[in-house]
Amino acid sequence: MNSFWNGKRRFVALLMFLAGVFVALRVPPVIPFIQLPGEKFPEGFNIPFVDIRWTNTMVGSVIVWIVLLLFAIYVTRRRPKDGNEAPPGGFYYLFEVLFEGLMGFVGRIAGGRHFRLIFNMFMTIFLVVLMANWMELVPGVDTIGFIHPHVKEKYDAEKDEYKLVTTDGYEIYQGFLGISYVNGQCDWISPADEAAADQAALANAEQARLAAAQGLAVQAAYARYKAEHNGHGDDAAQEGGDGHGADDHAEEAVESDEAAAAYDEVLAAREAEKQARRDRSCYTGVAPAPWQDGYEPYDKTKAKDISLHPDPRSDAAKLVPWVVLPFVRVPSTDLNMTLTIALISFVMIQFIGFKALGIGYLTKFFNFGTLFKSPLGGIDVAVGLLELIGDFAKILSFSFRLLGNIFAGSILLFVMSFLVPILPWPFFILEFFVGVIQALVFALLTAIFMNLATISHHHDDDHDQAEAH
Repeated sequence: MNSFWNGKRRFVALLMFLAGVFVALRVPPVIPFIQLPGEKFPEGFNIPFVDIRWTNTMVGSVIVWIVLLLFAIYVTRRRPKDGNEAPPGGFYYLFEVLFEGLMGFVGRIAGGRHFRLIFNMFMTIFLVVLMANWMELVPGVDTIGFIHPHVKEKYDAEKDEYKLVTTDGYEIYQGFLGISYVNGQCDWISPADEAAADQAALANAEQARLAAAQGLAVQAAYARYKAEHNGHGDDAAQEGGDGHGADDHAEEAVESDEAAAAYDEVLAAREAEKQARRDRSCYTGVAPAPWQDGYEPYDKTKAKDISLHPDPRSDAAKLVPWVVLPFVRVPSTDLNMTLTIALISFVMIQFIGFKALGIGYLTKFFNFGTLFKSPLGGIDVAVGLLELIGDFAKILSFSFRLLGNIFAGSILLFVMSFLVPILPWPFFILEFFVGVIQALVFALLTAIFMNLATISHHHDDDHDQAEAH
């Protein structure tokens, strides 16, 4: 350990730590738009020669396969040419130790004449899923991408036309070298929502004023009633608190300082909310309120100025919310990827079953041979149908187990990197091991099920022997 940290490695580690602290303190945290399906790239980013748009999870899958191809080339070139040559040290030696360990581990579970096919499938799935899972630990994945306006087209059946509708998102600003950043501290507020919030504040203030005025009127009537009856008659006052004299002083109560204070308190809370957004340098939700100087009524016709693809550097960018559409996203967080691997695993399980047992493999699911030969024949049929259902259920369990764990892990890293931007390392270490465990579980279950598919069920022979005795 001491020799590893000698020399320039210590300075490289120190430089990386200081760079991390600088980025955490100076660069605002990125608020990704979290959704389950992979996000499509903007118009113009299509797969060559086909009219299919790239998605960020598809790009992540391509990167995984490129990394695995380079890794295979590296291992092939570093592998000793014959048994007399000593294996090189470093990373290759570590991989060789892990490879031989996994080969021995799988060999104890699925040894036999089909071991090579089972192990090849195990190792392929393990490496693919492992690289895909570990991609969430790479800086920039899920955080760097297109600044995307969160606007969608909605069909209006009454007017027989499409209109643009804004959804949730954030404001943006131009930073270093003209790069656009999503301002995670300023959620975007439409002018219509801001006007509605201002009107709601006015209504609440008026209700508070009336409530205070009514309370003062009741108190004044009660005090006057006590004075007229020499301080007696509390019960009668409680029954008729709105009695004689209340109307004469109602106007004075409305104009009292207490009622005005209740009115102003509600409006002051709304003004403080707007001021807090101004302090964060937000440009939406900060327009003058109806009771302030410079107020301009909201013009609904301005909604027509919304553009589906505004320039982030133009004034039109302030009319729509924005989100980050990442260039690369972890493939394991897309159901398409996990379902595809699950289907490949399912097909290979059936393939090796037919390869080992031939057409007799179907008796595992449709065992009608003993239906009329033994009292247990009906149980064999029911067990076979349960086996068939269980095989198809493996597709769902494989897909959603991997998807759920990695998707939840990505969200955990988002949240903790936002809350503790300088020291989120324990969670990265946690997700490092989670990625290994999930890849191992997926590949190991595939190997176990493939091995079970090669085992013949001799129910017919057993039943025949039982009848002979």
